[in-house]
Amino acid sequence: MLAKIPLPILTSRIARAFHFGLLATFIGLTTPHLHAQEKRFIKMVVPYAAGGISDQAARILAERMSMVLNETIIIDNKPGGGSRIGTMAVASAPADGDTVLFTNMSFSTLPLTDSTVRYDPVNSFAPVGVAATLSGAALVVRTSLPAKNLEELVSYARAHPGQLSYGSSGIGSGAHFIGEYLKMLTGTNITHVPYRSTANALNDVAAGQIDMTFDASAKPLIDAGKVRVLALVASRRDPRMSNVPTIAEAGVKGLDINGWVGILAPQKTPQATVEKINRAMNVALQDPELRKRYQELGLVPAGGSPARMTQQLREDAALYRKIITQAKLKFD
Repeated sequence: MLAKIPLPILTSRIARAFHFGLLATFIGLTTPHLHAQEKRFIKMVVPYAAGGISDQAARILAERMSMVLNETIIIDNKPGGGSRIGTMAVASAPADGDTVLFTNMSFSTLPLTDSTVRYDPVNSFAPVGVAATLSGAALVVRTSLPAKNLEELVSYARAHPGQLSYGSSGIGSGAHFIGEYLKMLTGTNITHVPYRSTANALNDVAAGQIDMTFDASAKPLIDAGKVRVLALVASRRDPRMSNVPTIAEAGVKGLDINGWVGILAPQKTPQATVEKINRAMNVALQDPELRKRYQELGLVPAGGSPARMTQQLREDAALYRKIITQAKLKFD
């Protein structure tokens, strides 16, 4: 027996589908030649475990892009290897638009941290677009840690070298770079614990298994009192947590790492296909419900052209090479 959908919800879904249909028609996404060949679905590979911020962002966006394109988009989680497994699966996929990668800033760091990875972030894929930027990764600690602010955390870490730990979503991830750069800037020795996703690391901080992590989606646990926030790794404060200082305001300057999530396709994907997916992404990002849910995740909807994403990847490469050099990071 089919479940009955309440009329207001059904009406809302119909209205949204109609809204996206009009927009898609207006920008030319539903022209007949796009459906000349039957397509079963588009596979959006997320190289991280389910539940993390990238996975949630992908699912929210894919749902709305499906309505714009009038095609099913399924999420395929392929975690492991610090995002290497999923990323390389897309690199070797047919360049026909049926497989895309939804990833984050670790896409730029992976080739710099894993000698077995042979791709060039700028040239080995076809950038589609940056879906969102992070409003800032919150530096959160377990509630039993005797540090109420960043200054106290640094003092405690210096007094207990090697005894504190921080989690990340893997070697070469954004949180890994933030953690290592923070150690260099503060002269502390804090042990890195890599996980399969940011959600796993955050949950272990809440459980007291590790001491700290950096996560843009930590607000629910902060609000619930499960973790304590000390600072925000961002250039400006987050309006959702206006009382939380930026990391520079808290006393550590120079830690300028801004994350993103976005879509890339296999290298030789036709430009027309890349542009079609890009247009669908940009339309989907205008949905008020998506924007609300992204804000709850600590994401700021971005959008823009494939060229803008290419520029982002170039900026990433320069920044992370600088951090590796200055922090003398080794990944062997």
